[in-house]
Amino acid sequence: MSLTAGELSAIMPLLIPALGACLLPIASLDSDQATVKWIRAAMFFIALFALTGGFFYLTRLWASGAQPSFGALHMDRLAQFGGIFVLVAAALAVLQLWDHLHQEGWVKGETLSLLLFSVTGMILFAATGNLILLFLGLELLSLPLYALTATVRMREKALEGGMKYFLTGAVASAFFLMGSVLLYGATGSLDIGVIGARLAQGAVDPIALVGAALLLLGFLFKMSVVPFHQWTPDVYDAAPHPIAGFMSVATKGVAVLALLRVMGMGLSLSAVAVPMREAMAILAVLSLVLGNLAALAQTNIKRMLAYSSISHAGYLLLGFVAGTSNAYAGILFYLLAYLAMNMGAFGMLSAFGLVGDEVSFEQLKGLGWKRPGLGIAVSLCMFSLAGLPPLAGFYGKYMIFKELILTGHVSMAVVGVLASLVSVYYYLGVPVALFMEKPSEFAEREAAERPAVLAPLAGATVLVCGILVLVLGLMPGTVLNAFARPASQEVLRNLP
Repeated sequence: MSLTAGELSAIMPLLIPALGACLLPIASLDSDQATVKWIRAAMFFIALFALTGGFFYLTRLWASGAQPSFGALHMDRLAQFGGIFVLVAAALAVLQLWDHLHQEGWVKGETLSLLLFSVTGMILFAATGNLILLFLGLELLSLPLYALTATVRMREKALEGGMKYFLTGAVASAFFLMGSVLLYGATGSLDIGVIGARLAQGAVDPIALVGAALLLLGFLFKMSVVPFHQWTPDVYDAAPHPIAGFMSVATKGVAVLALLRVMGMGLSLSAVAVPMREAMAILAVLSLVLGNLAALAQTNIKRMLAYSSISHAGYLLLGFVAGTSNAYAGILFYLLAYLAMNMGAFGMLSAFGLVGDEVSFEQLKGLGWKRPGLGIAVSLCMFSLAGLPPLAGFYGKYMIFKELILTGHVSMAVVGVLASLVSVYYYLGVPVALFMEKPSEFAEREAAERPAVLAPLAGATVLVCGILVLVLGLMPGTVLNAFARPASQEVLRNLP
């Protein structure tokens, strides 16, 4: 079987990171101590080269306007947006991993290989409307993440977190697969567009409704939506800091994009759309309330950011509740802002050299004055996560709240605003610790005895994220019209 140029173009964004993932274990076979530093550098270079190659290939497709397809794989604007989103998040994670894994004393080639395989699965997950390919993409992105959570095997939390993620993820995958089977049984098709068209022809089929609910559960698990969130704090706490950041951004992002495709191409006009949106409204409120209240009580920064990510899943679900094309474009803008905010927040931990379980607010005290540029960039990320103007997070929430009000969901918008006000307290705890609190005498004495932490790549990624948060906030309209709106309009043509 020979591939046409268009078909090859459709699968190239998957082949590039997959090829890099296959090469990395070969590069790490040499265990000679004399060449180990060069081998490590080569591994990270291969990973970055594969991610950069995929990024430039997708940006070239975007610039040319080409939207190739290969069977059920559609590399349209939404898929290109998702691929670029994932590749940028992965590149930032790789740069942070260079510093973090050396700090942990655990640099292994399989870590980067697993990351690239997960990237491949994420791009597939965002680029198809076929239930079988969606499940394959879900498994390909999930299985490497289970192993990555436990990649630093010296830590007790790592093995516990990896096992917990694997068991809960397996259950969620089973629900997703069962939902796909029920939808196929009710409609006779695996294509989400055909499924939606057939469901729109009659009354609600109970089998189809149960199938749609189980399918939705699989998406909501990856988004860390209440009550499918229990794994999130423990897994983020157990994983290496850059991997936790990557999971919080990329996994949540592609789940949102895949759900956008399912809702827009298949279920937006079907009989199951109304009960699905009602369920999303309830779960969004629960996520906002529980995520923010739980984050208030945390002294561990990673667990605080984990509960924070649960609340941000609630904000994203509010866009689905509004259900308009402008709301969906706002969701995509919010994802761009979230990429910069959260990769900067988790990158802070590696940049300041917080290793292992030392990730409490106590360890941050006074560090802002030692590295003021880094402290300011971290503060910008935290202010943006809290939704303070004129930063990116504020405009992301504003776009969603505006559509909620225009569609008559005023009470939901009020809940979102109140949740944002609550979040200000715990997000401001980071800049307060950095600049307004002094470390204890014991902490100062311990820091003086340790060698100075050098994490130039992790620090550079945090600075980049801080700049992106500011730029996105100063030019929201330009970014919305150039990237978010074209990506949403390609697939959401049935929406008002």
